[in-house]
Parts: sequence; C-alpha cells; structure tokens
Amino acid sequence: MGKGGKGKGKARPPEPEGPPEEIEELGEVMHPCEDELVVKCTNTRVPHFNARIFLENKEEVGKLDDVFGPINRFCFTLKPSEGIKVGSFKKGKKLFIDSMKLLPMSRFLPNAPGGKGGKGGGKGKGKGKGKDGKGKGKDGKGKKGKGKGLSDEKKAAKDGAMVESTGKKQTFDDSDDEDAAPPKKKAKKVEDSDDDE
Repeated sequence: MGKGGKGKGKARPPEPEGPPEEIEELGEVMHPCEDELVVKCTNTRVPHFNARIFLENKEEVGKLDDVFGPINRFCFTLKPSEGIKVGSFKKGKKLFIDSMKLLPMSRFLPNAPGGKGGKGGGKGKGKGKGKDGKGKGKDGKGKKGKGKGLSDEKKAAKDGAMVESTGKKQTFDDSDDEDAAPPKKKAKKVEDSDDDE
C-alpha cells in the first residue's frame, strides 16, 4: 500500500479558469530572470501568492511566484504560463491581477489598524526579568539585566520542572536519589550470565 494521506480540513473548490470579472493594474515589467519575470509592483495593495496575472485584455500570462524587496516598493516574480516566453515582455509593460486577489498593506504592518485583532494576541511587554535576565525592569523602565539569569535547565532543577501542557511549575517526587551512585547497567549482567542460553 502507498503512503498517501488525506489532507485535513475542507477541500477548496477549484479556482475558476475563465477571466476574472474585474482586474486592476498590479505592476510593470522590469526584466527577465532565468525562466521567470521580475515585476515592480505599482499597486498599493499586496497580491496573493500564486494569483493569476493578466494582460490588460484579461489574457492570463502566468502566476505570481514570489514577493521580495522593501515593504514600500516591493517586487514580485511571475512564473509564466505554458507557451509564454519571458523574453517577449518589454520593460515597462503593465500587468494586471484579479482585484479579489489583493490584500491591504496594513495587514502586514505591526500595530496597524485592521491588522491582527483577536483576543489579546501577541507577546506583551510585561514586568519581570524575562528569559535569562535580559528583560526590562519594573513597569518597562530601567536598565537591562546582565544576562546572568539561570538557564531553563538550572531553573527546572532548582524550582521544579515546567510542564509544557499546563505551563505551570511542578515538582515531581523521584525515587532516584541524586547523591546515590548511578544504577548498574543491565547489559553487563546479561553478559555475565551466559549459562541461561
């Protein structure tokens, strides 16, 4: 039997193959690079990965492959459809995208309205030392520590172990005494008793 597995979650319906109802300008061709096309984004919104890219007449020319560059003037690469040659595009040629395949830039900016909402998400700036004594002091003011805090292993040995599933410190009773000598290895006992075989 093969090692295939069923995916989790609901299957997405296939994307319609026809041209979209509405397209808007996405960017201008800069130059070809290997078997892809580098395009400078001129739209204020961010495109989805693998979004279909079109000419002005809604003819599909490929799919968006990668987004790169600074956030205020980023570029993307276009993986051309079969039969489309990257050398056939002239510098400055305008490319278009389905307007439903664009996201607002605020979604990618920290602490921007319309960004990640949710229930008190993220790591806050709380009080206390933080990991290894490098955090800020009371009320987020003061000098940083010198990093001489205990490692997680030393803290667990000193205070008890941290249980990942609950996030609480617990001390566990061990039958082993730390000062006692380590138990003898069983493998040596088996080697000594060759008579049993």
